[in-house]
Amino acid sequence: MIDGFISRRLSGKLLLMTFAFVMLAEVVIFIPSAALYRQMWLEGRAERAGHIVLALTGVPDFQASEVLTRQFMDDTDIIMLSAKRAGMKELILGEPPFDADFELVDIRGQRRFPHFGATFRSYFGDMDGFLRIRSGAVLEGQEYIEYIVPRASLKGALQDFAGRIFWLSIIIALVSGLLLYLTLSVLIVKPIKNLARALADFRENPELKRSNLPPSSRKDEIGQLQREFYDMRQSVRASLKQRERLATLGLAVAKINHDLRNVLTSAQLISDRLAMDREERVANMGQRLVRAIDRGIKLCADVLNFSQSKEGPPQLQSLKICFLLGEAAGDVLPTFGTGPRKINFVNTVPSGLVVFADPDHSYRIFNNLFRNAAQAMAAIKDDIAERKLIVAAQQTDSHVEISVTDTGPGLPHKVQDNLFQAFVSSSGHGSTGLGLTIARELAHAQGGKLVLTKTGSDGTSFKVYLRKHPTKKAAQS
Repeated sequence: MIDGFISRRLSGKLLLMTFAFVMLAEVVIFIPSAALYRQMWLEGRAERAGHIVLALTGVPDFQASEVLTRQFMDDTDIIMLSAKRAGMKELILGEPPFDADFELVDIRGQRRFPHFGATFRSYFGDMDGFLRIRSGAVLEGQEYIEYIVPRASLKGALQDFAGRIFWLSIIIALVSGLLLYLTLSVLIVKPIKNLARALADFRENPELKRSNLPPSSRKDEIGQLQREFYDMRQSVRASLKQRERLATLGLAVAKINHDLRNVLTSAQLISDRLAMDREERVANMGQRLVRAIDRGIKLCADVLNFSQSKEGPPQLQSLKICFLLGEAAGDVLPTFGTGPRKINFVNTVPSGLVVFADPDHSYRIFNNLFRNAAQAMAAIKDDIAERKLIVAAQQTDSHVEISVTDTGPGLPHKVQDNLFQAFVSSSGHGSTGLGLTIARELAHAQGGKLVLTKTGSDGTSFKVYLRKHPTKKAAQS
């Protein structure tokens, strides 16, 4: 059960790693600590040996001296104490062992660092033999004092020190690990678990509101991850909603297209008869009505294709663009105002300018642009404000640039960045937000493009790039 907790849970792994790292740090610290403890152990006995030398020298009573020396030897494990004076060793207490292994240790010099090698030998070496410790003199005329202790005493002291350090390290590791575990559980593990649960819920049902997590206010990486997930979830839901709207639109247009074809077929028969009327004015109106009905039928099919991400291939041909612009303006502008609110159409495109484009696709491009411009200018409440739609053309090496400029109030800032995305409408008055999207795709399909060149309080300008006629281009080159 514990192995499963550690292997599966991040907090368990953190607890285990914290314990291991603390113990590793304690091992690294233990080596110099043990060497320092050995040095202090030897110096402490040398200091007490100096005190006993002073005491024995200053107390003449033998009985008191015997009690004092016995207590001293029991407490320090020193079995012999001597001093060197005038080149001669003076035995102060105890007797040296005979035929024993001695290791001389001189602690009179001040070492900057403890002796690690000697500590290692004292801890892991055998317990046989003795240490002869030389320290500084405490009385005038002495060269040094020397005492003998068993190696086993120093080894036992080091092992006892190691045991205390070991259990202290265990306690420190457990306390540190627990505190770190609790801290990381609150700061990292719990937010990640909540995020993982929200991801699982979102994967099962992206539209389920139960998986909503508010955007985090944390400034660290966890907060950034939570905010990124929140933004991603909102974007995916918006995409799913848009796809659902497209599917609904496609189904609706398919139904409308089916019924509208039957209605327009009857209207087409009437318009054909009007087109064949003897009176020229009626015949022209009939021909115009025929073209309008044909475009209405084709428009239903094209919108359906757009909802299915399909658009019919363009039928490129020579086209006098001036007349197509006039026809599109004539179909759109009269429905948006008369009298003082009438929109004036200014067509400066030369009548002989020929482009290589699809007539129906090009008509739809300019129909959408004119309709958007007319809607913007019709929203102006001032009756005496200028309402003008101007089209102009300029030729380059490979394209004809047709600019469409209005005197409307300009586009809102909130829609400029996503102007050509589906369902983004600048007017909001019953608009589907598909006009500019369809117009740009139709322009691209013909080898051209549609761009917004400027917008502001004085009006908006779009530019449509259409291909030049190949023969015209060759003649110019």
